[in-house]
Amino acid sequence: MAIQKDRKDKLLELADTVIHGSKIFNNGKGINESYNGQIAAFSVTVALSGLTPAMALYMNSGEGSSGTDKKEIIRLLAKMYEEDKGEKLSEKESEKPEALYNKAIKAKDQDKTALQRAITQYAIALKLAVRTFKLIKS
Repeated sequence: MAIQKDRKDKLLELADTVIHGSKIFNNGKGINESYNGQIAAFSVTVALSGLTPAMALYMNSGEGSSGTDKKEIIRLLAKMYEEDKGEKLSEKESEKPEALYNKAIKAKDQDKTALQRAITQYAIALKLAVRTFKLIKS
């Protein structure tokens, strides 16, 4: 199902906002280019493996040799979820990725399908938004 133009615009604006407020933005200097690939790969991983396995992979990978903290990508998705759905996942910033992951684990049937669709849309919006920033070689 295609995303309507108004929804795309809203998600791109939301993605831009969460990127500006995150550690991947490097204090306004740009984004480490390795995040470009990791963010782009997330929605593909969801499509191939499913939401929960994809999130588990990103939650537990830590910071790799490229300096990319994949858990930060889940944090960005969690912030987008909170803003889009108007639902607070966690009061503590550090707990937002785990809260979204737990929501994915506990979701059943239609709720899981809707959550996967929403998170995939957020990931695509992040991918597009990242490409508007200066990419910095690691």
